[in-house]
This record gives sequence, C-alpha cells and structure tokens, in this order.
Amino acid sequence: MSTDESPSTGHYEDELGHANPLEVARLRAITEAFDPDTEQRLSALRLPEDGRCLEVGAGTGTTAAWLAAQCPRGHVTATELDVRLMPRDRPDNLDVVHHDVTVDEFPEHSFDLIHARFVLMHLPQREQVVERMRRWLVPGGTLHLEELVNFPCTGMPETSPLRRSIETAWSMLADAYGMERNWGTRAASVLSRFGYREVMAEASLPASRPGAPVAEVSRLSLITLTPALVERGLLSEEEVEAGISELLDPARVSFPLAVIAVRGRR
Repeated sequence: MSTDESPSTGHYEDELGHANPLEVARLRAITEAFDPDTEQRLSALRLPEDGRCLEVGAGTGTTAAWLAAQCPRGHVTATELDVRLMPRDRPDNLDVVHHDVTVDEFPEHSFDLIHARFVLMHLPQREQVVERMRRWLVPGGTLHLEELVNFPCTGMPETSPLRRSIETAWSMLADAYGMERNWGTRAASVLSRFGYREVMAEASLPASRPGAPVAEVSRLSLITLTPALVERGLLSEEEVEAGISELLDPARVSFPLAVIAVRGRR
C-alpha cells in the first residue's frame, strides 16, 4: 500500500483502464448516473461525525469526498489501483492510497464503514475479499456493496442489436477477467455465510433513454470495448454501432442495467 505516486496496475487496464482516452468521461457518466442513489443509501446509515470510512475503488473520488463531508471529525481512506484521476485538492480528512483489495491489508477494526461500488463484480477473488473486509470493520461496522447486474431482457427482444451488444460485452469481460454478471444477486447470501449480521439488499432499475446518464454509461462503455469485441471476433463494428444507434433512439426506453445494493454489519 502506498501513496498517490504509485504506478497503476489492474485487470482492465487494456479495455477499461484509466489510460483509455474515454475513461474519464465514462467515469463521470457513472458518477452522474449513480452518485445520487449511492448518497441516499449511505445517508440512511446515519454515520457519526467522527466515523472512519474506507472507499474501495474510489474512481474520481466523488463518493469519498462526500463521505469526508458527512464525517467532518472522522477520516476517509480512498483506495484505487490507479489514483491518477483522484483530485489533488481534497479535504484534510481524506487520504488516497494505492491499494489492491485482493492482496493488501488494513489493520483489524480500522473502519466504521467500508463502501465499494461496481468493484467486487470484477474480481475473481470477490468472496475472499468479502471475508477479509469483515476483519477491517469495527464491531457493528457496516460493509455496503453496490453492484451492476446485466438486465437486458426487460423491453429488449432477443433480436435487439443493443441487447446483443451489451450481453456480448459482459460475456467478454467475464471470460477475459473473471467478472461475474450476477454477483450482485448472490452477494447477500455470501455476506451471511461469512458472518455478517442484519444483511439487507435492495435493487434499482434505472431507465435508459437518450440523454439519461445511464444511457451515456452504456454508450461510452460500448465504444470503449468495441476494439476488443472486434479483435476477438465476437461482434463487428457495424453490429456495435447498430446497438448504440438503438440506445440513442428517442422512441426507445430500455433497462439494460440494474443496481443491487447489499449491506451487512460485523
């Protein structure tokens, strides 16, 4: 574990790494699409002003900065494999560290809250991470996970180019990196198995229409992944473009992504 100057590594560096020219825009779209619900869920936890929080996979740091404002007498640790997109100008009670949650540790009883959004779904070691993070929580501390779930069937026929593009992209990420598209549906059971208490789960299903933030997330993700999809012979550029055209069709509303939020206490 080291400070901001550490080099970047990561499973998705070639496809969805921070060096990709579209990655900043994609992460900002994720922020716009999902930060409001994240903040609402975390607000319901009523964190103490002196709370100690860990934000895993902090991205551009918006949720970490929000947590720092909620815990002005506490402390927030934001971790990333690539910290270059984290702002240099940040609150005094927010530290950024280079940290690999699959191998790097924190001391036992370090945090009142651990939050990770769209992180564990990408990690083949996800269950071991859930087990290890429990040790990092104080007794009564909360682990709060948010995960995307592929949900293309609602309003999207099997012949839909968008459905095919999204499903093929998810399958490629699963095959190449061990992403699990339905991890969010299993997470609550895994938390219970590893001894978390008061485990709860809820789902949201944002509508995707032209101009909606979730549509921009899908558009930028598909554009970013197109070279890999074409190189692997999974889709042609024309097929992906047809999917994106459907995404931008003002006459269509689709539900390509669900978010499942799961929390449990040590």
